[in-house]
Amino acid sequence: MNLNAKELTILHVEDDHIVSGLVREAFTSFGFPGAMLTAASVREALDLLREREKVHEALGLIISAMQLPDGTGLDLIREVKTSSFWRRTPVIVLSSEASPGVINTAYALGANSYMPKLPRSTGVIDSLQSFYKCWLENAYLPEGGVGDRLQDALLRAIGLRTRTAEFYLGLAGVSPEGTDEMKFWLDRALNEGNMSNLLSFFRNKLEGTAVAADIIDRLAGMQLKVNEALRTAEEQLRKTPAPGALLCYQWALEIMDAWDEEIFAEALSCLFPVSSVAARALKTRAAAQIKSLALHILEQAEDVSLRQKAVSLLEWSQRLA
Repeated sequence: MNLNAKELTILHVEDDHIVSGLVREAFTSFGFPGAMLTAASVREALDLLREREKVHEALGLIISAMQLPDGTGLDLIREVKTSSFWRRTPVIVLSSEASPGVINTAYALGANSYMPKLPRSTGVIDSLQSFYKCWLENAYLPEGGVGDRLQDALLRAIGLRTRTAEFYLGLAGVSPEGTDEMKFWLDRALNEGNMSNLLSFFRNKLEGTAVAADIIDRLAGMQLKVNEALRTAEEQLRKTPAPGALLCYQWALEIMDAWDEEIFAEALSCLFPVSSVAARALKTRAAAQIKSLALHILEQAEDVSLRQKAVSLLEWSQRLA
């Protein structure tokens, strides 16, 4: 038995209550003396991780399904392994998803093991017992992490900007070749990439900087909403090979809807004392990006709801400038 097993807490992320119940009962029968928490979605798991991080309560192990109601295990692995507090926590995928691409991506993101939910060669209980012996009896698990929440928020911001750039590249890819529409989305992708680079500039400079916990909390909450909006848009783009311009505008606006103007302004204000030149450049680029998106939609779309959202964006860009 792992020396710290009595104090060990496991998080099992699984939306099938029969499966989570089976794992809990199996581990109890094997003699596990620690605590097991459950979450039924990516959002619920991330909320739980964020709350435990606030009070410095680590986890010994995270077990996750791959297919979840609001995302995938890949989303969870990505968040865990880019967090200074959680990245040392082992993440085990327990899933019936056997696609080589998914498995390879899980390992690339930092998963420690990928196990079948319904093994072919052994029964479910035998498989769980092998899992238990490996990870909870024989393995030495890391101690709880000490995180830097400001650096984590900055890393998430860089990641979200990078993914938004990739999404805009995807919109360029489904636009007619050589058109102004294609060029527009390529320009948006380039600007997002530039903002990601500016944020990267602050990584070392912000080390040791004190930022109020409530600001970081609000920023993390907004980033979670942006992540969900972006994931939804990415999924819609994958499912729609020829969406048309109006649908592209709708997806882009839904991502922007997740941004909170007040929280964004708070975050920017934290950067100015560190480097006013870089912060001003970031602010200018953000305002220009928002303005370009708003004006383009107003020029191209007649849909009333799209135009209303574009007007709101344009007003935000003017306040930001």
